[in-house]
Amino acid sequence: MRRISVSALMSMLASSASARVEWVQVSKDDFSTVYMDAGSRRTSSNGIVTIDALTDYNAASPKAAAFGLAEKGLSEIEKVSLDCVNRTYRSEGGGWRQGQMGEGKITKPYPPKDQWSPVPAYYDGLFAKVCASKSSD
Repeated sequence: MRRISVSALMSMLASSASARVEWVQVSKDDFSTVYMDAGSRRTSSNGIVTIDALTDYNAASPKAAAFGLAEKGLSEIEKVSLDCVNRTYRSEGGGWRQGQMGEGKITKPYPPKDQWSPVPAYYDGLFAKVCASKSSD
């Protein structure tokens, strides 16, 4: 059996994801715009919703230097799990990209997390959109 590294898998997923998805904007502020791919939405038997999210960053924002965009990249694609009942979030892994809207090479992949945590403020719009339409699955 052939083994594939996490970074290689993330690279394959992210490169194919940006080329075939339709990103729908769910929130925006002076630093970032968050999008979701409604076609990636999956709901488990226990009600957990998993969806692909893209965050596009504004390099001209005063927050850009402190956030380290030059090292990280201008966008990131992450697979996100949301527990709509308990208002919690878990990253299923993702990667930072060089360019806007998930384009360019992956600069920094990251693995899934084991722990659930409160939904971060930057995903408030994503949570609201995903969990408001939870019953439509």
